[in-house]
Amino acid sequence: MTGPIDPITDLAMAAAQAHELYQAYVEAGFTEEQAFEILKIQVTAAAMPPLFGRR
Repeated sequence: MTGPIDPITDLAMAAAQAHELYQAYVEAGFTEEQAFEILKIQVTAAAMPPLFGRR
């Protein structure tokens, strides 16, 4: 018998984490626009291959 299927996909979990990070930036004092721009930069950087070091 197998266990229950997790209803949260990896993509849904990543979206929830991104939203929590966005909210944390706003709560820390950034404007909503600033928080979104910071998050966009981080997501873009994470999707790019590293320039140096590990691959």
